[in-house]
Amino acid sequence: MTHQTHTVQGYSTETRADIEPEASIVRERYGKADLVASILGMFAAVGTLVFLGALFAAGTATIELQTNLLNQDGTLDEVETVGAIAAMVVLFVSFLVGGIAAGRMSRYDGGMNGMGTALWFLLLVTIFAALGAWVGEEYNAFALADLPNWVSQVDVENVTTTAIVMSIVSVAVILLGGYLGGRIGDSYNRKVDEALLVEARR
Repeated sequence: MTHQTHTVQGYSTETRADIEPEASIVRERYGKADLVASILGMFAAVGTLVFLGALFAAGTATIELQTNLLNQDGTLDEVETVGAIAAMVVLFVSFLVGGIAAGRMSRYDGGMNGMGTALWFLLLVTIFAALGAWVGEEYNAFALADLPNWVSQVDVENVTTTAIVMSIVSVAVILLGGYLGGRIGDSYNRKVDEALLVEARR
């Protein structure tokens, strides 16, 4: 009986099985949460969000990009279905990009660090909403920059079910985008590490 070896990414599947324990040790030692990577990923996500929002605004004047339903005056805007769907796509893509950045920088546990970009963003949303409520709305940088301002909606007297649902869906979208982006980001590092271990054995 002949012994067959299948080649994947330039080395055999048998070799991959051999080096996996060593790769796991490295991931265990240097993995887990990477605060620097997730914070920088968050800034990448916000930058992408601002950029895509500006492109969207320049490209169409008939559709409002509704990343949230609360305007600067504290009143709720009417829902535009197309604008809401477009906002979800923009949010997802932005945090996908942020997650990829976090995953590449952290090298390991990209999904966790990608979601970290969304969690840091939610923390900033909460902080600026608190500043706006306690100090003055002019201190809510997210409202002034027309960025997601979901936390402020809980203080609106006539908050609608639609506003609540959109806020929850938006949070789920950025968490999912960050997670998937992180997985994409660290998949590249995983291939590089496996290749390095193979070369070190030769």
